[in-house]
Amino acid sequence: MMMAKASDRDIDAAGELLQLLDTIDQHWGGPSPIPDAPDNLLEFLSATDSEFDAEDPEHLQVLYNHLARLLCRAPNFHGRIIGGMCYVIHNPDNEIIAPDLDYLEMHPKLRGLLNNLAPTP
Repeated sequence: MMMAKASDRDIDAAGELLQLLDTIDQHWGGPSPIPDAPDNLLEFLSATDSEFDAEDPEHLQVLYNHLARLLCRAPNFHGRIIGGMCYVIHNPDNEIIAPDLDYLEMHPKLRGLLNNLAPTP
């Protein structure tokens, strides 16, 4: 399976999402959930047979609680996953992915090093 390489727009949007999640997660111990609101948006929408409505305060509370639960369960996961992919893997200076392809493929230098490490028959 091949995956498209992230565009500059993708990386900018991911960076903004990272900042947004950092803003929610800025207090020690993680964000505090809203009392009496569910903490799983997918289950909530399924149980109420509804789609997410950004104008419904209850939906927004459940969304916040779901994010709070994730941020508390794995502190700074968003920094490691989003930041790692955007700013480490995609950084051309690190030579991890092939620069001339529009999909994710190992950088030719890295592939060559791995081939040299392969045992010879």
